[in-house]
Amino acid sequence: MPFPLKLNAFERYMLTDDCAAYPMSFFISLSLVGRLDPTAFTAALDTTLLRHPLLRARVAGPGGRRLQWVCSPCRLPWLDFAAAEVPMRFLCGFRIDLRRENGLRVWVRQGDGRGVVRFQFHHACCDGVAASQFIEDILCEYDRQQCANPGIPSVPRPLDTQSLHRRSRFGTGWRSRLWHRLILPWGVSVGTLRFFLRRPAPLRCSEFAGGPAGEYDESAMPELLTQRFTEAQLRRLLFAAGQNRVTLNTLVLRDLFLAIEAWNTLGGQQHRPLLRVMVPFNLRGPEHSQMSAANVVGMANVDRRLGAADPRLLLDSLGREMKFLRRFRLVATFSAALALIECLPGLKGVFQADRCLATAVLSNLGRIYDGTPLRRCHGKLVCGDLTVDAIDIAAPIRAGSRIACVLYTYAGELSLAMNCDARTFHPTTAKLFFDQLVEQIEQTACGRMV
Repeated sequence: MPFPLKLNAFERYMLTDDCAAYPMSFFISLSLVGRLDPTAFTAALDTTLLRHPLLRARVAGPGGRRLQWVCSPCRLPWLDFAAAEVPMRFLCGFRIDLRRENGLRVWVRQGDGRGVVRFQFHHACCDGVAASQFIEDILCEYDRQQCANPGIPSVPRPLDTQSLHRRSRFGTGWRSRLWHRLILPWGVSVGTLRFFLRRPAPLRCSEFAGGPAGEYDESAMPELLTQRFTEAQLRRLLFAAGQNRVTLNTLVLRDLFLAIEAWNTLGGQQHRPLLRVMVPFNLRGPEHSQMSAANVVGMANVDRRLGAADPRLLLDSLGREMKFLRRFRLVATFSAALALIECLPGLKGVFQADRCLATAVLSNLGRIYDGTPLRRCHGKLVCGDLTVDAIDIAAPIRAGSRIACVLYTYAGELSLAMNCDARTFHPTTAKLFFDQLVEQIEQTACGRMV
């Protein structure tokens, strides 16, 4: 049992950036075909939490570097079962207070042979990759309980809860650790200066479409916009990425920059403001292969001033930058930069202000549930009598960063999900921007932008 366990720099940053108006929580929603057994699901959740300590923990301590994870007096999180027509609501507000409750909430709604399970995770507890692994473990345990043939149960992958002590360490050999120490001073100094000295412009929340955001309902679940690209469109996007020697993530990053620039220009913005997209990187290596749910993530802040930028030249420059960041693992210095900021009170206050630190966020979870032991039907996960028909993921929003996008591939389809700041965006306005972004990506899939 790893408790008590000190919070690392990234976890403390998630707590610092957490506030009632913009909680550092994200959602994963499973659309199910079949009838879920509430008793079996609760038992599967309870068993799975034994394997993932940070999702059954709370935060204690006076603050700062003395904060610790401690075992929660109640292992099960807040769990809400109801009929399909009952709205999903927050009982005690959107924000999860980790001093008073676990960093996980679960809603289950079902009726007429279909259902939805929605998970809310506090980002201090885990990242999107870990959350997907946690959900996979629940499905495996549920399948084991419901499987009619005990000879072929879905066995979850082995985990070592003690490996949580290594969640901030990168590299398995002395060469990797030495290289990390060599690039650390450069990445921290240059990256921190660029982050704070440059002022990115927010996405324009123009009232030319839909009017102002209107009254915000604190108890309502955030709305999510999702687009499913077909297998054929995914193949064409991957082909375009390969032709240009970039990743799919870089290709969509280029399209996001172009969509933001076009949107801001349409709203009347004529000068060339700095645009910044924050891109999370999964830093898991062999040393993390058996780790329980946690944050093993770095961040890259990609800045551009576009104007009438050539889409192909923009793609080339982004490709070079992303390759440089990956090759030299500069994103691994993000946590070290956060630790430095903690020592400087003036800089720490920046995170608690409402200023824009990034225009948008783009996260790519890749092919989710690719190596799972669960059975599949037409590429979709099957556990017991349930089929996971679709998955929706909503990334957190911070003040100033008015949209957060997530890319992931499930059952051969590429999904793009966008969460937006409901305090500043009218739903009609958010839908218009999302449609513009989708159209930009579809043009790329058709070969018009590459």
